Amino acid sequence: MDDTDPTDPQEDGSLQALGPRFLAALRSKEQGDLDTAEDELRAILRIEPRLPEPHMELARILLDTDRLDEAEVHAREALQHLETGGQWTDDLPEEAVLALSHALLAEILRRRADEDDLIFGDPDTFEALVKESHTHFEEAARLDPSDEYSSYYAVFLGPPGESEES
Repeated sequence: MDDTDPTDPQEDGSLQALGPRFLAALRSKEQGDLDTAEDELRAILRIEPRLPEPHMELARILLDTDRLDEAEVHAREALQHLETGGQWTDDLPEEAVLALSHALLAEILRRRADEDDLIFGDPDTFEALVKESHTHFEEAARLDPSDEYSSYYAVFLGPPGESEES
């Protein structure tokens, strides 16, 4: 079993070599070449699936192209890795990256709740999805009070604190 930590800045060359590939994927995404960005992010994750940032970027691309089920999988994976192992890059403060991850998952869940099969389907499933989205928006807003979008949806989806169980 490999005990290396993908978030350790002293990791050997194989992990460090992924950095330029990740930056290239981000450039492709910024230039509107989503197919190339998606392919490169998937290639990075095949090499090291524990890196949260490529999962987040892939989830964003999938969200933006209305592939919500797969976007949710990658957003949850990113959040799990951030909560258990930390972030890979150090370009942003840890709380900011965690806030972005919660906001991304919340947005995916909110968009899923807007789908007709959920709106007109099982009310309990719909309610659970909205409640979970609200919880993640609240957490994103707590971690990054300057995130007006998350703050808006934390209020819009329900009264503050409603998502917490007693």
